Amino acid sequence: MSLIKEFNLQLYSVRELIKDNFPEVLKRVAQIGYTGVEFAGYGNLTASQMRELLEENDLKSISSHVSLERLLNNLDEELSYNQQIGTQAIIVPYHSPETAQDVEKLAEQLAPIAKAVRSAGFIFGYHNHAHEFTKSEDGVTHLDLLLQLTDPRDVVLELDVYWVAYAGVDVLEYMEKQKERIRLLHIKQMADFESKKCVDLDEGVLDFNRIIRKGLENGVQHCILEQEEFAVSPYQSLEKGYKHIMNL
Repeated sequence: MSLIKEFNLQLYSVRELIKDNFPEVLKRVAQIGYTGVEFAGYGNLTASQMRELLEENDLKSISSHVSLERLLNNLDEELSYNQQIGTQAIIVPYHSPETAQDVEKLAEQLAPIAKAVRSAGFIFGYHNHAHEFTKSEDGVTHLDLLLQLTDPRDVVLELDVYWVAYAGVDVLEYMEKQKERIRLLHIKQMADFESKKCVDLDEGVLDFNRIIRKGLENGVQHCILEQEEFAVSPYQSLEKGYKHIMNL
């Protein structure tokens, strides 16, 4: 019996394929076994077209990665689109604060957005990379500072475990530290701690059995594969990854 009943895919993983044929990509993703997707753009499809594609393939819109700029300038449009396709969470995928003051500004920007997103019925969150583990003068990482400065009822953390490890931080220890905030997990594999190369889920050093168990214990709602490099082809890696996780 699998640790999780459903596994989801961040569509950034297949961004090159989507350029040519978004419908075919969703069809193939569903055929592999993925039950939900996380968007990183909508391929110029209308909300009604996207909703129809999701329904045809029995896929759910788990979440959408939406840039801070889009949320600041086109919030209503993003909320409307995602309401129509049944999205559960809106996630800020990237920001690059260089100082504690930058983090404070980001927290101020996120606060009203978070309230609006939550009021519209979505979960709202932030997705990390490695640079947010830079420490300020007081020894607090930028990511921890951001979480301190935002309301835990409004802003959750979509933890990318690969980038945690990339930053030299123990994944399980960090998951325990921020267990009240982590509600989505990005599942991405690292070949080793020297090369830090992104590889297929069954080939690296991150123990997803322990990671997923820890996440489930702490209230993680969704596990999402994101992969940026492929040894042979995206579809082969996505199928291997799906089977690896669902056989844990």
